[in-house]
Amino acid sequence: MAETRTPNRPIYRQVAEQIAEEIEAGVLPADARISSERELAERYGISRMTARAAINILVQRGLIVRRNRSRAYVAQPKFRFDLSSPGGLHEQLRKAGVEPGAKLITAEMLPCDGLSPKVTQALALDEGASAYHIVRVRTANGEPIAVEDSYFPARLFPDLLDFNLTDSIYGILRKYFAVEPAGSVQELEISLLDAEWAEIMGVAVDLPTLEIWRQAFTADNIPFEFAHDIYRGDRILFIARTASPESFLAGSGQLWQQALDNLQADGV
Repeated sequence: MAETRTPNRPIYRQVAEQIAEEIEAGVLPADARISSERELAERYGISRMTARAAINILVQRGLIVRRNRSRAYVAQPKFRFDLSSPGGLHEQLRKAGVEPGAKLITAEMLPCDGLSPKVTQALALDEGASAYHIVRVRTANGEPIAVEDSYFPARLFPDLLDFNLTDSIYGILRKYFAVEPAGSVQELEISLLDAEWAEIMGVAVDLPTLEIWRQAFTADNIPFEFAHDIYRGDRILFIARTASPESFLAGSGQLWQQALDNLQADGV
């Protein structure tokens, strides 16, 4: 079988890309066994070390998983998450036919002086105000895929901690407080999962992640959430739609730009 090679590009990356194309085209379906290093070396005319490097790239991308140390298999399809949608992860998973879930880690109310300046500014909290601090591990079909570390102004959501916080929080806000998420300003950063969060999620350290700092607003431009989310890059495919800055800011004055400036301040 003839293979296309690209000059000046490492062979192991070319091999990884060809295997990735077979996975994406369905030639290699979920749970199919990937050829061994020896088999790949024979197929592509490369060394076993090069074959191992190609497999490692695909493992890092979440396209294949290792089992029993040596064997590699095609991973289950990634969950899709639209970063442009004001709807939460719970709603998007459900629409995709995936069972969403959450494990509650922290649920507390903190006074303004117990919050960081970043949180009080993002939520426009007055002196003496309070905010709810909620940390959850999010799951999809029972698999941990994200950690959400969120703050909500207590003045907007009395007794929020009395509700079932393993359900959709955005759903609770809509149903019981008539708050409809209308948009958000988000800052994204690629990182590796550290030991603390890995232990909380019950997954391996150093998984690729997408960290998101989010300031969410109602249709009336009232900030109602400030959150730091960590999503597993090996299990989620992220989608984002774009719009011109003019349309993004239309009808909102400078609030959106101010929110973006707040997120970028102090390196956050």
